[in-house]
Amino acid sequence: MQSKNTLPVPPAVATSYALGFIVLCLVVYIMNVAATVMVPLVMAVFIWYLINAIARGLGSLSRFGIAIPRMACFGFAIMFLLAGLWMIFELIRENVAQVAAAAPQYQANFNLMLPKVTTFLGLEHIPNLSDLLKQIDLGKTIAYAAAHLANLAGKTVEVLFLTFFLLYEQQFFDHKIKAMVQDKPLEGKIRHILQNIDIKIQRYIWVKTLVSTLAALSTYVILRVVGEDFAAFWGLLAFFLHFIPYVGTFAAIAIPSLVGLAQFGDLGTFLTIVAALSVALMLIGHLLDPRLLGETLNLSPIFIITSLAMWEMIWGVPGMFLAIPNLAILVITLGQFETTRPIAVLLSKNGVIEPGPKRRGGKKDK
Repeated sequence: MQSKNTLPVPPAVATSYALGFIVLCLVVYIMNVAATVMVPLVMAVFIWYLINAIARGLGSLSRFGIAIPRMACFGFAIMFLLAGLWMIFELIRENVAQVAAAAPQYQANFNLMLPKVTTFLGLEHIPNLSDLLKQIDLGKTIAYAAAHLANLAGKTVEVLFLTFFLLYEQQFFDHKIKAMVQDKPLEGKIRHILQNIDIKIQRYIWVKTLVSTLAALSTYVILRVVGEDFAAFWGLLAFFLHFIPYVGTFAAIAIPSLVGLAQFGDLGTFLTIVAALSVALMLIGHLLDPRLLGETLNLSPIFIITSLAMWEMIWGVPGMFLAIPNLAILVITLGQFETTRPIAVLLSKNGVIEPGPKRRGGKKDK
């Protein structure tokens, strides 16, 4: 008989969650330490997935009477992606040095404009505000952004090398799943999870690519009309920033606007750029984007922000681009098991999670 002073044994569920939390902390630590290796690998997986998605889209043209062999679909997809990467690399190469060279002149114009801006906003009486504004070094900010883009482009060879290995090994993926999982119902469950992830992430990528392209074109047209330098470069930056929810849209508005203020030294032009970019990018990001995506990913906004902060801490800027797909994969996977479904419900936007496949006899997998 158990003594009254003996503490109760922790429930098995609580123990499982505690062990899961410890494993999660260990995984986060390893990903942070191994970021130099993990980030190119994850980017390679992302590009590999894009190639497969493009090839699948080309293969679907058969329903319209256009039959393209499977190998040709992959060949066209690879050439299309390489051409896109080459165009991006050339645009970055041509503009990074010019942006960095123009940064000192922008900084001088920016410093001249600070008194006008603070007077317009009525902030000149705040103590130490002028000292705070002196810390804004536009030249260093632009040089840092340019160097980061150049470093990202420099890893292209490594990422492409890993991508081609993934393309070679994907022919063995199906055999590996069969060899690893002997239980047929469990194999079916794994395939169901992978298919669900594939469908939702593919839709997310296509929609975000379309919407980001519209954001890039809008940014380019607005800045060209105003006459701001490097309009194509800022349009490319807007394309990538739009993949980062909330924060990306704000940065895509703020960076070209501040550069415009430094270039023209005119408050009216600055306000025009801010207003035009805000209207265009807010309409695209907050009206068109949600309407096209609908409830495809079904993610809670508060956990989207938390995921952005966490992945930025782990992998920096590349982690912010991967935060939403990673969170979506986590929610989809957790939602397939009864023991982890409550966590998926918590992370979801509306609390509705697609149930996992049932075993024979009508019982759900646990």
